[in-house]
Amino acid sequence: MELDKRWLALVVFILLLAFAAGIKYADFKNDRQIEEETLLKSSGEMEEAGSDELQSKIIQIYVTGAVKNPGVYRLQEGDRVHQAVEMAEALAEADLKHLEMARPLVDGETIPVPAQGEIPELPVPASAGGSYSSGASNQNSAMVNINTASAQEMADQLDGIGPALGQRIVDYRTSNGPFKDIEEIKNVSGIGDKRFEAIKNKISVR
Repeated sequence: MELDKRWLALVVFILLLAFAAGIKYADFKNDRQIEEETLLKSSGEMEEAGSDELQSKIIQIYVTGAVKNPGVYRLQEGDRVHQAVEMAEALAEADLKHLEMARPLVDGETIPVPAQGEIPELPVPASAGGSYSSGASNQNSAMVNINTASAQEMADQLDGIGPALGQRIVDYRTSNGPFKDIEEIKNVSGIGDKRFEAIKNKISVR
């Protein structure tokens, strides 16, 4: 009889031990599940933030003219004209020498790719305020847009600006982006106050 009591006590002890272990395992599993949910939530928030940041850097450019696939293209902020033209696939007859291929793209602008023998219609970048206009819609067609005119056009239409100086103006805006106002042209080597006074009424930035 005494032996039966011992066995009973042993069985009860084993059951209590198993019950305690079960409770501890359940607590551990619950803590692990909460930790995994927290990690997944944090990861999701980081991915969403990264997606929003990437989305804010997307720009849209319209490429038209002598290209195989004219249309709107999505690029990254800071991409160059040549990348948009490559995506649209310039035709064999395309005349690319009039395009500023190394210029940074501006969101919403149109890149018209001329064919050989056509008079190039140069793109007009966004102004500082974010508005756009085409060459045909400039407020004053007599003004020379220093953000779009070629070196030769500036040499032909502006007093005191030769081809070499016109090219320096083009090189400056290619490296630094569109001119924000006409006075910024004085940052170009060779254009001082006197030369600026002679051309300021004939130039614009939009």
